[in-house]
Amino acid sequence: MPAVVQHQKDLLSAFDPAALLTNIMESAAIGFILMTFDGHVLRANRAFTAMIGFSEAELMASGLDALVHPDDYPATRKSFERILAGETQGYQLERRYIRKDGSILHALGAVSVHRASVAGEPDIAIIQLSDITAQKQAEARNSALHERLKLAVEASGAGVWAVDFADNDYHWDARMHELYGLAVGTFSGRLADWMAMIHAADVARVNADWRRATENSCHFSAEYRIVRPCGEVRHIKALAQFVRDDQGALLRAVGTNSDVSSYKQLNAEIIEEKERLKITLDSIGEAVICTDALANVTFMNSASVLLTGVSVADAIGEPLVDVLRIIDEATGDPAPNPVGQCFAHAAAQYRASGIFMLNQMGGVYDIQLSASAVRRADGEMIGCVVIFQDVTVHRAAQRKITHNAQHDGLTGLPNRATFQSKLAQAIEETGNGSGPHSLCYIDLDRFKTVNDGGGHAAGDALLKEISKIIALSCSKKDVPARLGGDEFGLILRNADAAEARDTATRLVESISAMEFRWESMVFRVGASIGITEITNDTSDSAVVLHRADLACYSAKSLGRRCVHVYGVDDRDDDLESTWEDGRNIAFGG
Repeated sequence: MPAVVQHQKDLLSAFDPAALLTNIMESAAIGFILMTFDGHVLRANRAFTAMIGFSEAELMASGLDALVHPDDYPATRKSFERILAGETQGYQLERRYIRKDGSILHALGAVSVHRASVAGEPDIAIIQLSDITAQKQAEARNSALHERLKLAVEASGAGVWAVDFADNDYHWDARMHELYGLAVGTFSGRLADWMAMIHAADVARVNADWRRATENSCHFSAEYRIVRPCGEVRHIKALAQFVRDDQGALLRAVGTNSDVSSYKQLNAEIIEEKERLKITLDSIGEAVICTDALANVTFMNSASVLLTGVSVADAIGEPLVDVLRIIDEATGDPAPNPVGQCFAHAAAQYRASGIFMLNQMGGVYDIQLSASAVRRADGEMIGCVVIFQDVTVHRAAQRKITHNAQHDGLTGLPNRATFQSKLAQAIEETGNGSGPHSLCYIDLDRFKTVNDGGGHAAGDALLKEISKIIALSCSKKDVPARLGGDEFGLILRNADAAEARDTATRLVESISAMEFRWESMVFRVGASIGITEITNDTSDSAVVLHRADLACYSAKSLGRRCVHVYGVDDRDDDLESTWEDGRNIAFGG
């Protein structure tokens, strides 16, 4: 053994110590600097020059002190002074240096001293440095992340707990203690004591949820009530994340508790308010349907279910047009979707008339309808409320009143007022290039004989029969009317005088051929008809009626049961002579 040691010493003595030290420094992975205590750099290896960005020559010219971060320089000088004073032979350091490109180099290392062996020579500091910049940057990021997480948890008001399943000791932060009404640090850390603070009605459910989560899940979520030592009940939302090993065994868990009592109370109030609203809507007579922004049904009250014939279960989520089928009276086509109209015009929509609805059972109802948008606080439309009523009975009564106001109560034909309105319309149409149209003035012959022989009841019955004949003699576009007594009017649309004469002649023949029987009596009556054509030079309905009346008088003068066309069958000045001071002399005024 001594021979081996001696051999090793012989090998070592064969190397130049200075060359050996230089080779070690240059080959080292860490930075090496040799410098005097007054700051002059004697040597700097490649590893350090790569760290700092300066060449060895630049370091020797400037020294190392100039590169120490200003905030770290006082501590650096103090450490050097302790070595010079003989208080220590070296020390560990963590310093920042300023690289050539201006960035910061974080370095960890050690400083030792080589004392001069010859009087008058300087002591030499030997500095070894490792670049820990990446590590320090990672620490800074982690610190910032931790700070953000801490602020986020504090802002959320959540309490944080953790457990290591090796010892089953549960650790609570200050907020957890506050949530449960305990002084900080007084929680025992035992799960059993935690469970004891949960409301008795919730314990079994929470235990079951926790057991299932710990057996085969990585997550835990539950809501439960706790009872604080003072007796106050609070609602808690609990979340947790489990960490397991490769075999699935539990290692640890971290979780949060949040007080959701205010949310629970608000939610209960909303549910209660919705229930009150539902009861209110179910108790009113109007049908109410609510939709979302896509016009899909979200709510129906009882009246809407009854009227549409669609159950709530079948309607929810369906398009409104499939539940509320609205038809336009004028066209027979589906009416525009009220929700779409409401959104398109950004205003409430109202239809008081002109529409009816078909329900799922085949029923037809006249309705009036309104649609109003539901908006957020910022004005965005998020849905619509459609309210509609069954006005079938009301509208039928309204139609009857209108019909009675426009028709003769005995014959059912349009009355004089309606006839004059239709005549004015026909005159206006001819002025706009339509037509021509014709007006027939019909006066019954020997009607007085029926009234005198059978009484007014017989006369009324005859007028009804005559009205049927007149109505059947014309088309749907024409306007037959009773003008009063035994006088009738007939507007033949899109018919000139020649066509009107043909129609009037057939009408006279039909009336003359009728045998009217009343009790044991048989009556025959006839009709005289005067015709005037309505052309584009006609501007006054009174003039048109006057001409037709003159023509009717001429027809009677010809022996009754005749047809006379104004301006065609005789001259206008001859007819005018039968009128005096606005009275028809031939008819006795």
